[in-house]
Amino acid sequence: MGVAFLRDSGAALAPCTAEVGGSSPQLQGSRACAFPYTRDAVNGSLVLLVTMTVALAAVLGGSILLVQAARRAAPMMRLRQQAIAALCAQRGLVPDVAPSDFALLGAIDPRWLTNSFSSRDHGVAAADFIRPAGKNTQFFTILAFTVAGLKLPYLAVSLRNLTGVTLGGPPALELESTEFDRRFTVRSNDRRSAVMLLDPGMMQWLLDCEQVNFDMVGDKVLAFINRAAEPAHRPTEPVEFELLFRFFDGFEARVPALLRSEFAATT
Repeated sequence: MGVAFLRDSGAALAPCTAEVGGSSPQLQGSRACAFPYTRDAVNGSLVLLVTMTVALAAVLGGSILLVQAARRAAPMMRLRQQAIAALCAQRGLVPDVAPSDFALLGAIDPRWLTNSFSSRDHGVAAADFIRPAGKNTQFFTILAFTVAGLKLPYLAVSLRNLTGVTLGGPPALELESTEFDRRFTVRSNDRRSAVMLLDPGMMQWLLDCEQVNFDMVGDKVLAFINRAAEPAHRPTEPVEFELLFRFFDGFEARVPALLRSEFAATT
């Protein structure tokens, strides 16, 4: 058995084995190599190795950045939690939320609720609400409360071009206020009840409360702020809770007496 060397054009020498004694006619005089050890093959392997190394470094670097960002955010999250707890305690709310407190959201994963507080009778409840949405995540702060004595058809009022806290809903309708229609979208299957609730006083209250939106059905109200759309502020300041509590304080007093009469709950 002898060893011969072939030269591919511009390539490194690659050893080949050829039969010398003629015992194997198929191999006799053969010039085929078992492994083409060419410059192109070596360069391709080096490129693949470098690409894999760079990809691995990017993954590790991204993971390190995420861990560092989480560590930096942790103190601010604790300060926000403390501020929310203090604000809710002033209103007699305790960290004892029941699954039915946010019934208008439908079936949700309880882990999507954080900083959750409610009154002892569960008539008022507030929380931060995080909802996965495909590749994105939606961030809300929500406040649920009851307006006793009402039985209202479903109504949703939200800032225009803003993702609502509940999915789907009836068609949009327009009111007679140009300014209000420019700022808000109103959805309801019952125009009469929507117009009665959203009288000039209630519309002005919503305009004054700026970022607050709400859904209502029966005697249940779910007010919310989409945190992705609110003005910039310090993360440690629970301005969303403050705005929602302000909205709550003025909402019931502005419910028109005619609406209470026409859409009263029956016992």
